[in-house]
Amino acid sequence: MSTRLLRKRPSRIGPAVVVALILLLLAVGLGWAGIAAFVSFGSVAASLIETPDSGIAEAAGNLQWNSTLVIAIGVVLALLGLIALILGVSPGARRILGVRADGSEHIGDFEVALPTSALSQIAAAAADGVDGVSGVKASSNAKSTIVTFSTPVRDYEPIRAEVEAAVNDRFASISFDRTPTVKVQARRSQS
Repeated sequence: MSTRLLRKRPSRIGPAVVVALILLLLAVGLGWAGIAAFVSFGSVAASLIETPDSGIAEAAGNLQWNSTLVIAIGVVLALLGLIALILGVSPGARRILGVRADGSEHIGDFEVALPTSALSQIAAAAADGVDGVSGVKASSNAKSTIVTFSTPVRDYEPIRAEVEAAVNDRFASISFDRTPTVKVQARRSQS
């Protein structure tokens, strides 16, 4: 199975890129205004605002372009913008598993995938069929599945082994490209 197919971008790409561009534009605007102040006045020791009209503008007018606060704000805006851009564009975690499927000769590229949410449901259904299990939760990623079951039985080790065998048998019946590992945890429930 090729790694480039069946890989979609996360849904966060739109908002993250917009926020990243706004932050980067603010940082670039701050730098541009600082350079413009240096060119206009010949020194970076010039005030941020020349003619303050209100209290906020007066406080900003007391700052200079070379103050550590203004430089720190510009650096933080640029770093936050770059981080948001990288997080927005990078693909998310792999949430599918490849399944081998025998295709006919007339079918070219034939790829079958199973989402990890479906894998969790398959594991939970297999574990729920074991005697002594009163509740099951399963979570999966592309490499492993963790099954947590509850049972009222004090000695749950035989049930845990049976649950692990049931889930492994169910996974063995599916022709995964790479079979996920199974971890089983037990919780004793009060009944």
